[in-house]
Amino acid sequence: MSVELIHIIRHGQTEFNTERRLQGALPVPLNDRGRQQSHALGRCLQGWSIDAIYTSPRARAKETAHIIGAYLEQTVVEDERLAEIAFGDFEGHTFAEVARLYPDAYKKWESSYRSYRVPGGESRLDVQLRMEAAWRDITSAGNGYSTAAIVGHSSAMMIFLASMFAFLPSKPVLNTSVTTLKRFQDIWRIQSFAETPHLAGASGSSL
Repeated sequence: MSVELIHIIRHGQTEFNTERRLQGALPVPLNDRGRQQSHALGRCLQGWSIDAIYTSPRARAKETAHIIGAYLEQTVVEDERLAEIAFGDFEGHTFAEVARLYPDAYKKWESSYRSYRVPGGESRLDVQLRMEAAWRDITSAGNGYSTAAIVGHSSAMMIFLASMFAFLPSKPVLNTSVTTLKRFQDIWRIQSFAETPHLAGASGSSL
């Protein structure tokens, strides 16, 4: 059986999201709004066919995945390769604070160098390569399922998707939004991007 459909889900809201602070590898939990979003998504996904759930092991993604998994009666599999980009010295700060505290490093990061590593953190290329490796394993034909969900983070997700597609929709990736990729023979296409049918117009954050 080949994997034909993958739903990529951003974790629920955290207090760092509301403060626009970089979370990276920090163990930031969901806030109450994030748990509400995750439960709403879980209820929505009960009508979908999802055979497996994979998640980043970071607290906010893992909590989101387990809430969803309870609604779908699915075991959640953690994979370190799905984690958010490690922002190193930038973590816990807003971008304005980073620009003030680490001006040189911030300028290099903003220049979008794929190979530039934030001090103590990762480069965009590091994230792309580990995400690609996880993707190959998750979408392997030998897994015995046709549809899976991946719960992760906005920055890592966008780095990975940008490596797959020449153009991405100019749409915010809100907390608990769902991006669906469908396989056509050996080609993956975006079926829907950052959809939030379960939120009824609620706002989110991109950090």
